[in-house]
Formats: sequence, structure tokens, C-alpha cells
Amino acid sequence: MLDPASTYSFDDTASFAKASEEKVGAGYVYTRWANPTIDAFEAAVADLEGAEEAEAFASGMAAISTTFLSACSSGDRIVAARQLYGGTFAILTQTLPRYGIEATLVDVADHAGIEAALDGASLLYCETIGNPRIEVANLPVLGKLAAAAGVPFVVDNTFASPVLCRPIEHGADVVIHSATKFLGGHHDLIGGVVCGSPPFLDKMRELARELGAVLSPFNAWLALRGIATIQLRVERSSAGAAKIARVLDEHAGIDGVFYPTLAGGSGADLAARLLGGHGGGTLAFDVAGGRERTARFQEALRVIMRAASLGGTHSLIVHAASVTHTQLTDAELDEAGISEGFCRLSVGLEDHDDLIADLLQALEASA
Repeated sequence: MLDPASTYSFDDTASFAKASEEKVGAGYVYTRWANPTIDAFEAAVADLEGAEEAEAFASGMAAISTTFLSACSSGDRIVAARQLYGGTFAILTQTLPRYGIEATLVDVADHAGIEAALDGASLLYCETIGNPRIEVANLPVLGKLAAAAGVPFVVDNTFASPVLCRPIEHGADVVIHSATKFLGGHHDLIGGVVCGSPPFLDKMRELARELGAVLSPFNAWLALRGIATIQLRVERSSAGAAKIARVLDEHAGIDGVFYPTLAGGSGADLAARLLGGHGGGTLAFDVAGGRERTARFQEALRVIMRAASLGGTHSLIVHAASVTHTQLTDAELDEAGISEGFCRLSVGLEDHDDLIADLLQALEASA
């Protein structure tokens, strides 16, 4: 049920004062502190992830940045996988250093390098499926490394969703989602959520309410609606992504396809162990011919839309270097494996054969 109230009245001043002092637990006072619709969304995501609690935010980036700021202080250092969403990369390498918090980025598969970097660090961070090269992180190994170093292991599970993976079962302490993506699933809300245990979330929750980047009740209600169909949507988009990846992998106009379940790929074993044999609803590929041909290819698409985001009902494509990872320099793009022809495709709920036909005609038209 949607409760859109921003503030709540009380019958007596004593109850009002008590609730205002406690902020939560003694009745709803003000939606920046707590709201029943937001509480219902948080409880639903915590249950999906197998976590004790969850805290909702106005966006995925609000969830990520508040997590970093609540866990770290000036002089601390975060160890993160190099394979990251551009916004997260910018927070770690540009924003946090202004406040004395540094970041060490290591390839997600370089476990020895991560272990060495964790010495003296305050937090380990990665994405279950890395954006944008769709690389699966070995969560059990990373979880053990974080535990041995005595630091919290934080995992962004947006690309996998709790349908394919529940990182807490593989050693994560904290799980983050951009609820804008698979949780919401309809390209009509912005939101984020952090799942974990009370000791971590209590500290973060206090900061979150002071910063004010809280989820709106209406967006919480939309996300609850999306969660009702999340399993059907994730399974369908994953099946479509796998089928498209196989077709593109054999096309002369494609220099490379990045998807965990492709035969012979390095991620197949991890996908089998951590993702139930699925690869998720997003794939990536390099269009032969560089940026100019890639632009012609994307503009020739008729069904697939050129738009940011992922995990929704419609298939969306982006050119990573000019859309999702503009925060990276040319050298950093090269280091992250993002070429001039690199595209990320989020597969929606359309007919799979229609999507394949659209991609093939666009490749032919752009040749």
C-alpha cells in the first residue's frame, strides 16, 4: 500500500517528542526518517538477499557513496575491483580523495594483488557481474580475503539481482543494488538499497538520514511492484542475452563478445557456481571498425533503443566510452578493456528473435 505522507501528526506532545527523539521505532514522524511504504520495500529486498536489514536510498549512487562515507574516514583506504561502473569509479578516484579517503583498484581476478592491497585497508568492494565487461567476481575467494584482513566485503549485486546470486551466502557482508535496474524493472523509477547486518547499517543509516538522499514513497511502491515479477523478468532477459551472445560471437562484424556463459569463456565456471548457470540479462561486445562504425550501427537499430540503464522491460544499448564510462581517461578506458567499439546491451522482454534480427540488420547497414 502506498503511503505518500511526508509528515505525521500526533495526539499528544509527549508522544511527538518521544518519536522525534528516537526517529524510528516510536511511530512515524517524518519520511526522511522512516515511512511505511519505504519500510516495506526495505524488508522485501532484505528478504530477497537473505540479509537482516536494508536501507533504501534515492539512487544507486546515493547508496554506494553513503556506504563508503559511513565505513571510512579521512586516512582510510578502500580496495576495489577495477571493473566498475563509471560513477563508482569517479567516486573512488575523484570524490573521496578530496576527503582523505584513497582507493586502490585491482583487477577482480587478481586475487594475490587484492590480498596484498588489503593490508591496512578499510573495505573491499566489487560488483558481482562487473560493469561493463560482464565479468563474474569470485565472491567466495574475495570474501575469505576480506575476512582474513578483517574488513567488510561490500558487493554491488545490481547486474545479477538476488534471482541469480545472493552474495551474503558467498561471504559478502553488505549488498548494494541500484533499484532502478532489475528490482524496479520498468524504467520508471530511480532508487538504491543497501542490505546487511545492524552494526554496519546502523552507522550508515544515521548518516543517510542526515544527508537526506532517501527514497521517495512512490518510488518504493513502484519498486515493490517490480519485485513481484523479478524472477520472470531476470530469467527471460538472461535467456535472451545468452542467445544473442552466441549469435554475435560468430559474426564477422563483431571483434569480441563478453558474456559469462559463452563456451570457452573464463566466466563459465563462476557462472555455474554462483549464478545458477545463467549469465545475467546484460552482455557486451566490440563492434569492428571503431567508434564511427559503432555509431552507425547503433543508429540503424530499430527495436533496441539507445538509452542508459539496464534491467528493464525494454532492450537498451549504450556506447560505454561515450555514455556510461565518460569519467575514465583514454588510458583508463584501455586499462579497463573498453574499446572504441565497445557496446553494452541490456536485454529486455521483447521476442529474442526480433532482437537478433535487429542487431544483424544494423550490423549489415553499418558495414
